[in-house]
Amino acid sequence: MIWIFVIGIALFILFSFFKDVTKDKDDLRNTSVSEKFNVIVNAINNEAFNGNGSVTKLDIRSFNLYQNGSNQIIQFHYGTGHLTINWKYKYYQKEIVHEKTYTDVRNLSLFEQNKIAVDMINQMRLVIENHKIDVIKDAF
Repeated sequence: MIWIFVIGIALFILFSFFKDVTKDKDDLRNTSVSEKFNVIVNAINNEAFNGNGSVTKLDIRSFNLYQNGSNQIIQFHYGTGHLTINWKYKYYQKEIVHEKTYTDVRNLSLFEQNKIAVDMINQMRLVIENHKIDVIKDAF
């Protein structure tokens, strides 16, 4: 009897996952993921690369934001209605990675996108500041 319950839950989870994957495909049918989150990308590009970063598409759901010669790279991944931003920053050959997943981002307004960008930028400023302090402490 318990197996029927467990199998039912597993089937429900699988159904929900595949339904979300289908929604992702619909979301990205006429636009790229970098265009879908254009406000976030532009704000982070301005912060990290003074607006000079470029988008490199990895696949239908992922892309990198990077500037040649820079000490940082930002990866964006969109899946099942969630946006994960993975920001890598290198200081004196020591790398720090900050990752955050934002949920339920299928239909964000420009204001909501800006709010996510500001949140990620503020978090990364603190991460970078602490990383620099840690690297300098380790050097002495």
